[in-house]
Amino acid sequence: MKKFLSALLVLTLILAVSACGNDDSEYINPDVLEVQLIPSRDAAVLDAQRGPLEALLEEELDMEVNVTVATDYNALIEGMASEQIHVGLLATTAYVLAHEEGAANVILKSLRYDVDDNGNQLTDQPLVSGYKSQLVVGADSGIESIADLEGKRIAISSFTSTSGFVWPANLLADNGLDPETDVTWVNAGGHDNAILAIYNGDADAAFTFKDARTLLTDDYPNINDEILFIQDTTLIPNDTISVIPNLDPDLVDRITQAFLDIAEDEEGSQIIDDIYSHKGYAVATDEEYDIVRTYLQRQEEWDFE
Repeated sequence: MKKFLSALLVLTLILAVSACGNDDSEYINPDVLEVQLIPSRDAAVLDAQRGPLEALLEEELDMEVNVTVATDYNALIEGMASEQIHVGLLATTAYVLAHEEGAANVILKSLRYDVDDNGNQLTDQPLVSGYKSQLVVGADSGIESIADLEGKRIAISSFTSTSGFVWPANLLADNGLDPETDVTWVNAGGHDNAILAIYNGDADAAFTFKDARTLLTDDYPNINDEILFIQDTTLIPNDTISVIPNLDPDLVDRITQAFLDIAEDEEGSQIIDDIYSHKGYAVATDEEYDIVRTYLQRQEEWDFE
């Protein structure tokens, strides 16, 4: 974990230098719009879906678009800081880190159906702009509560994942467990992979967005029998579509409308659902993510090994 913190410090310095060098009076209007996805699920799955999204954006914007998948969360933030990436589909915490360093401004937040404790989408209810993290465990783990996690191996998608780590670490602290010493965190590299870590015996439990088990139902029809829901967290602001601060305002408006239109189109809605389970988008403001800043500030007190 120290290597992760050191890397984050280096990234912060890079972003600070980049932010100081920006001239806000000169807007960027690229010939090719560079859009990047975070690897919040298996990168191979995202790679297969980026082409259809790219084609839709090109049609909506009437310009060349290049959609890629970042190697990790920090790589996307660094890409936006250096202005090599113009639009980032940033997870909640990644957005806050990027915005604090002057690398990203939120334009849209994702909308999804809420889900019940059995993983069923509540399609008869309005879309929601927030979601929850869930604790899931192996069916034979004997874990029935947060207290039972002491001494256990917990799989997560990333140490910068809001639902995979930030909210869970705070939840453990609120329940009397020391997130530094009482559990072992296993960085699985994706919410689906975190669940598979339990399935394959590499972890006792996992924290993912609720309900990430649906990512695996096609390949693992018995996943809900093998991986059990225990409890969820308080509400988390949904992930974002964000742009670099110096992007031409007219282009930003077009990008905003393009994603809104894609979500309203039958083909487009299926594509964004396949990528991140997005069901739609709504205009967002930075203030909606202040609760994330509060949790991150608390987390600064911890030094993970």
